[in-house]
Amino acid sequence: MMRRTGILMVCCVAIASCGLTHPTTARAGEARSHDGFFMRLSTGAGAARSKLEDTGGEVTLKGTAGDANLAFGAIVSPNLALHGTIWGWSVSDPDADITINGFGSGSGSFNGTLTMAAIGPGATYYFMPTNIYVSGSVGMATLTGDKEVDGKTDPGFAMDLTLGKEWWVGDTWGLGVAGDFAYFSAKNKDFVTSDKNWAGPSFGLRFSATFN
Repeated sequence: MMRRTGILMVCCVAIASCGLTHPTTARAGEARSHDGFFMRLSTGAGAARSKLEDTGGEVTLKGTAGDANLAFGAIVSPNLALHGTIWGWSVSDPDADITINGFGSGSGSFNGTLTMAAIGPGATYYFMPTNIYVSGSVGMATLTGDKEVDGKTDPGFAMDLTLGKEWWVGDTWGLGVAGDFAYFSAKNKDFVTSDKNWAGPSFGLRFSATFN
């Protein structure tokens, strides 16, 4: 997922740089404003945890995660953007904590990649002139794994909250950093024999590039 996201980000930046124009050009010393087409590409790293709990015990998979968030939309009122958002995280060789009722508990790690991917609508608001922003998205998510964590959930709920700061590097681009909190919950399908939900939070630090 992270490799595909990186390729997508590079392609989007190239397309925007070559084929899109900003509706206004700020003169020297003039404050820039947010208007028109909106595209934010952000990626970074953090931590993620997913837990399934039922009457037989619980399984927790966790680890350091690659984190990505892509938003595409438009400014609809001063400093407010509405957008569609694709976000998620991926953990390689997750650590595992397993508790089986009546048989104790254990821990270790699994070989494989665990990925949460989500899509849905969102909004971003910029506090000007500081260019600090808050962003939130809600949507549908799935959790998938391969190798020793092979399996997939049914579609479920996901949310993402982001607080960031950007610095203008031209009339159309801003570069910045952001911290995010995300959460998902999706019904187990074929990871293990259970009809309960996999659920858990993630936290990340992202670097962003915004075209607007």
